[in-house]
Formats: sequence, structure tokens, C-alpha cells
Amino acid sequence: MEQHFIKHIKNKIDVNASTPLYLQLKNILEELIKNKTFKHGSVLPSERKLSEILGLSRVTIVKALAELTELNLVIKKHGKGTVINLPIDYNLSGGGFSSQLKQQGVVSNRWLIRELIANKHPQKLEINCDQRIAKLKRVRLVDGMPVSIETTYIPEQFLPRPDLLEESLYGYWEQQGIDIDVQEYTLAIYRPTIEEATMLKVSPNFPLMKIKLKTYNKSGDVIECGSIICNTDYYHFKFNVKVAL
Repeated sequence: MEQHFIKHIKNKIDVNASTPLYLQLKNILEELIKNKTFKHGSVLPSERKLSEILGLSRVTIVKALAELTELNLVIKKHGKGTVINLPIDYNLSGGGFSSQLKQQGVVSNRWLIRELIANKHPQKLEINCDQRIAKLKRVRLVDGMPVSIETTYIPEQFLPRPDLLEESLYGYWEQQGIDIDVQEYTLAIYRPTIEEATMLKVSPNFPLMKIKLKTYNKSGDVIECGSIICNTDYYHFKFNVKVAL
């Protein structure tokens, strides 16, 4: 824990207040977590160390962390200790990555590929067209942390200049009057390649989530297909499903 955080916490603690010290500490840490002063995945010092550096009893530290655990803002991880838990809420039926996550942090891209290529494998890509297709590949980042690798194939008519795309594909389509109608997803646990693990800053044996998607417009055309490899430590997946009775 950095020195200025320690000073901030100490300045906020009021030993003369009627609020118990453990609740004061819990409230201070909760605020620091929710405003992302403490980043998701960062590790807090041990209970003994926190007790020493904050000048509070071990019991106070334990009770404060227990309160944060109840709120699911911290979790215990074997071999690490107490870890900040503030994953990305991502609704697969809720629209594009950029539009959803811009409310949860600073979203950016590390572009790897933006080009038009020949459609040599129409059956594999499930895009049956004679024209070229746009291939997009990028690492998605939230607050500077790589959270997923996205590879997308799009018929040229729906993205004629992939080299000019900077941010949201769905935002571009909205500007062009291209409506999304149906999306299909499949999810599976996935072991990354060494290159993918390096890009996402995980070990090669770390289990990731691979999402395959296919998007149709209102005419029934496939306008997008591809995959997203997600670091599951950073995602909290949601689904909205209308049940037919």
C-alpha cells in the first residue's frame, strides 16, 4: 500500500467518533475501491501489516475486511491474500463493449489488425459473400489493463474502411444506419497461447473464457462473426433472456 494511501486512511480515522473503528476503516476502503483508487486485482497488505502501518488493532482490521468481503469488494485468494474485487459488468445481450464499459472505466484499444482480406474460408467464417471482408483484431483495455483479445470478421459492405475505425464498431454502424437484430453466442473455457497470455498478462495455463459470436442484421445477413478471449478475473458476465412460455 502506497504511503499517500496510508496517510489518507490515517487522516480519515477518528478515534473519538461514535462510529466503531472497523466501520470507519471499512467505509474508507470501500470508497477507495469504488472510485478505483485501488485497482481490481491489486493485493492489500496482510492483516498483520495493515495493523502495524495503520496503528489499529488486528481485530479492527479483520472485522473491516470481513465487511468488505460481505460486499464482495475484496476476496481471499490462496497464495496472494486479500485481493480487490471490482470486475467489469458485461451484459452479452446489452450492446457493444465500448458503450457498456465506458461507464465503468477508461476504455481503449491496442490495434493489431485493421485490414481488408480475401474471404478464402466462407464456410468457416459463416460469411457467404464473394467480396472481401474486414478483419479486426485488438486488445481491449480498461483503465490501461488488458482484459480481452477480440478478433472480428465483417463483410466489406458493412465496414469498407477498417483502417479508419478507431473506437466502437457498433457506434460506427449506428452512424451508418446499420441495425443489429440478432446475436448468437457460444462460451467455453479456453487455454491461451503463449502470445495471448503475454498480451493479457496472465500465465499460459491460466483458464480464460472464449466467446464466439455471430451478428445478424434485420435482413438476416451475417454482418459480423468472430471471437473474444476474456480474462475472467476482470469480467462479471450477465445475460438478459426473454423466456417464452
